[in-house]
Amino acid sequence: MKKLIFFIIPVLIISCAKQEKDILARIDGSTLTKAKFVKYIPESEYKKLSDERIKEFCENWIEQEILYLEAKKQGIDKEDSIVTLFEDYKKNLLAMNLVRREFGESSVTETEIREYFNRHENEFLYAVKLAQIVLPGYEAAKMTLDEIKAGANFLKLARERSLTKFENPDDPKVITDYLYRGTIADFAIEEIIFVMKAGEISDVIPYIQGTYLIIKLVDKKKVHAKANYSKYSAAIYNYLLSKKYKDFLSHYVDSLKTQYKITIDLSPLK
Repeated sequence: MKKLIFFIIPVLIISCAKQEKDILARIDGSTLTKAKFVKYIPESEYKKLSDERIKEFCENWIEQEILYLEAKKQGIDKEDSIVTLFEDYKKNLLAMNLVRREFGESSVTETEIREYFNRHENEFLYAVKLAQIVLPGYEAAKMTLDEIKAGANFLKLARERSLTKFENPDDPKVITDYLYRGTIADFAIEEIIFVMKAGEISDVIPYIQGTYLIIKLVDKKKVHAKANYSKYSAAIYNYLLSKKYKDFLSHYVDSLKTQYKITIDLSPLK
């Protein structure tokens, strides 16, 4: 037994020494090991960095760790609002990774990009000037659209109600400059706008961050004799990939719903 102990002790000493050698920074019981460090900055990258840059990273880690340890010491991690936030973040992170794995390496082919461009080629020849009303919810947008259809003045309602007035009350930008295909942030909205005729008013359009949009096409003019495919191909790729992802997500969630018992009961809120 003595011989066995004799051989084990040096192994433990060597192991502990190796662990100590692999520690880049320490604060109380928390350590930044080489294994953790390379998860942030792979070896192929950190070998290009100066010692000063790596030291700066370690100092930033220490500052973050100090704040984390102090927050735990004060029991903030046990507060209901924080626990709920952690649970929600965990759910979102797991759900996001599940969808990413299921979506896999899906991509958009050159053929798909070209087909989209060919279908919409004429739209890329024009620029449009718009009158716009941005509203905070669907009901407000639907009510405003009904008033316009009944004869209310579009520009008057735009100046009174559009959320753009909060950006600059003196110039709420209810009428845009001329806009080109590929410059309005969302190709799905552009597909609606660029087939409209001058004077035409759109239906309610879902817009950014839960807002809704109503558009009146003020003017439309031809600005190009021929559309440049190479200029728009990257943007078309991004749009088609995003659309493919949204379509996949919708169908994937629908398929999962059949595997779970789902109920909705609003009575507890009454």
